[in-house]
Amino acid sequence: MEYNSLLLESSAVKGLKEEEFVRRGCRITHGLLPSGGEYYTLTERGDAPLVKLLSDYIKKLAGEDPDRILIVGLGNRGMTADALGNTVLSRLSAGGKPYFCLIAPQVSVTTGVESAEIVAGISERVRPDLTILVDTLSTSRYERLGRCYQLGNFPLVPGSGVGNAKVLTTKTKTLSLGVPLVIKLGALGVEALKDHVVTPADIDERVAVCGENIAKAINTAFGK
Repeated sequence: MEYNSLLLESSAVKGLKEEEFVRRGCRITHGLLPSGGEYYTLTERGDAPLVKLLSDYIKKLAGEDPDRILIVGLGNRGMTADALGNTVLSRLSAGGKPYFCLIAPQVSVTTGVESAEIVAGISERVRPDLTILVDTLSTSRYERLGRCYQLGNFPLVPGSGVGNAKVLTTKTKTLSLGVPLVIKLGALGVEALKDHVVTPADIDERVAVCGENIAKAINTAFGK
């Protein structure tokens, strides 16, 4: 299985404009896409207040205070590295104000239904003001594993890494959140197995920490 890559590592996006700066001890990359979208990548440095910074950017990209938010945990809960979305949902509470709707559509191999179709159907019924998609990303640099948080005001594309891409259509403002938790062996110099994906040995701990940070940032951003 492959994963969406960090945008700051992607050379496929033509016209991408980026700037890098440090805020409160955290390294931040801000990118503007030709389509009009934008993203922030926050890289931890020591004890920087990552959760507060991430919540600030979530609030900024979300815009006006939404009354109903659909939060989607993408990925496969049966694979630790791919369970980031499910981990985030397990640390959030449904309902409240603003009203949180939490779903984990799983992968089509498990359910027989594409994640994009599930999200589109639920979005049509729930009619949220904002949809937040959370998923695992990949990186080409080992030092970024579990330490980069990418947030963008555009939808992730589930299945794009396995040749079965389905564009999510939520008919609402959409934010995507992810952390790179996998890396290809080719990026580590193992050419014979360059397309094989691996994770760090402490993947359980990293998924738990990253999931907790994202959940806290979402709650903080919306005053919960």
